[in-house]
Amino acid sequence: MKPNSYLEKAEKARAASQFKEAQTLYSRLLKQKRVNPEEKIEAYLGLADVERIQGLFPQALAHYQRAARLFKGHHGKTCWDAQVGWALAARASGRPKEALGILQKALAVYQKEKDQEGQAFAHWALGGTYRIAGDMRKGLKELQTALGMFKIQKDADGIAYTCCALGGIYRMLGRYADSGKYYREANRRMWQNDDTFGIAYSYCGLGNVERMNGRFKQALPFYRKAEKLYGAIGDIVSYAYTLWSLGTTFKMLGQYTQAQRAFDEADGLFKKTGDTRGRIYSLLGFAEVDYLKDHFIKGNAWWKKAKAIAGKSDYAWENLHVESLKGGRIRPLVSQYQKAGSHFHPSSLPVNWP
Repeated sequence: MKPNSYLEKAEKARAASQFKEAQTLYSRLLKQKRVNPEEKIEAYLGLADVERIQGLFPQALAHYQRAARLFKGHHGKTCWDAQVGWALAARASGRPKEALGILQKALAVYQKEKDQEGQAFAHWALGGTYRIAGDMRKGLKELQTALGMFKIQKDADGIAYTCCALGGIYRMLGRYADSGKYYREANRRMWQNDDTFGIAYSYCGLGNVERMNGRFKQALPFYRKAEKLYGAIGDIVSYAYTLWSLGTTFKMLGQYTQAQRAFDEADGLFKKTGDTRGRIYSLLGFAEVDYLKDHFIKGNAWWKKAKAIAGKSDYAWENLHVESLKGGRIRPLVSQYQKAGSHFHPSSLPVNWP
């Protein structure tokens, strides 16, 4: 098999959400003796992307770095596609401020080069990163810009994923009707694009909308659909958040044993990928279940673990959640949530976290 044949098959596998297969094919290509630099750069970028999706963050970071070095050696300039990928992996590894710095530089370069595709992608990545960094207003602005650019470019994938991101940020803002509108649009487009990963992503979003609207039983089928698809494609990063959402739903229904089981499984995956943000959420889940069962000593122990992780992170939003749950007695902290740009604020246990 010729090297470029491996690349073609790897790209097809990635497009079909067959991430493990794509990872194998990219790796085989890179082991070939005669591979031209352009193909090698594409293979390193593709390999890093599928590793990032699977939660293999250290490997992804290393391969983005290799792509960047090879590109600079071949072209004499920085590969900003690799830098953007690095930023997304850094964001998922608990370093959103670092990611923001890289993405802002990347956007400036794409603007200077009049690279419309690169600009749209950078705005999309910035939107999600501002959301994770706790600045919902800036996140929304970046995503709205990205959506407009993707529409001009008629980029079907870009439109679908930006709709999903808008669904997420509107949920954080407490604007659940808008959140549902964008998640439904994303789901429709993902089906049109035959994007299994995207379909799973949007199903989890639709479950979250039902949950935030208090329709807990209606949320469960969406999570189950997402859970099944994520299991099939091997994406444990998004799967872990689906499990956390499922645990939160069971908690709101008063089904604490099932909630605990879901939080346990999610926490195991967050540990495996090194996702500190996810761990904060799962630890708060453990704490709240114990508080609801009047096990305050155990609840406080979980809460202290969440606080210790949040205090060392750049996650302002999750820090706010931790402070809200202090001692198992909800502190509304309305002004702090408003400062972050959100109408959401918890008022009592159990908390339906966005």
